Amino acid sequence: MLKCLTAGLLALMLTSLVLFYAWTRIRADSEAAEAPRMVIIEGPTKHAVTPIMTEVSRTMVERQAPAFESTDFDGRRYILGNLDRKGPVVLIFVKEGCPCSDAAQPLFNQVHAAYPGATFLGVINSDAKTARRWADKHRVRYPLLLDPDHRIIRDYNIENSAYVVLIAPEGRIRKHWPGYSSAMLQELGRDLATLVGTAELPLDVADAPEILYSGCPFEFESLDDRNGESGLPDHRLKKAGPSTR
Repeated sequence: MLKCLTAGLLALMLTSLVLFYAWTRIRADSEAAEAPRMVIIEGPTKHAVTPIMTEVSRTMVERQAPAFESTDFDGRRYILGNLDRKGPVVLIFVKEGCPCSDAAQPLFNQVHAAYPGATFLGVINSDAKTARRWADKHRVRYPLLLDPDHRIIRDYNIENSAYVVLIAPEGRIRKHWPGYSSAMLQELGRDLATLVGTAELPLDVADAPEILYSGCPFEFESLDDRNGESGLPDHRLKKAGPSTR
């Protein structure tokens, strides 16, 4: 009888241990399921405009716009000297694969639609096939000029995508923005209204950044060539020569 009692107690203790273990596992799993998880959502990379970028853009204002001749992805040729005689020209610089260019394009499309009296041109560092695909994806309704060798980009001292240059009808650079923001887009609209002689139109800039942001840096083979005091690449500091008409 003593043996039976001992065996019963051992069985009861073993059952209790098994039940306690099962209860602790269920509780641990329940707490883990209820614990909040950190979810990180990453948006397009933003590149804040630096004081040096702002200064280089400032030095470009009132210079004669560098002449260029380029083609779009359909093979149509565009010459600056023929375009700026018709009215103001807006150059919007695009880097293929840059999420900042993707985010900014709907805003530039809106400004283009508001001021049909101005000539808008995108400048992209890609071949025709890539440029066409990018224009179709973002519903770009103005020409996208091919600049795979960065010639136009260099001549206009462009460092990142999402730079914007406004050229007045007389061929001089009126504004050179190292990025875009809500205030910059409204300023562009005011300038275009003045230059084309129309009323300023309201723009929906709710999706634009509040401070000036540029896009992804363009890659140049000569970025190691530095100007001693400023630390800027030499091609950023060169003076734009007179436009060949």
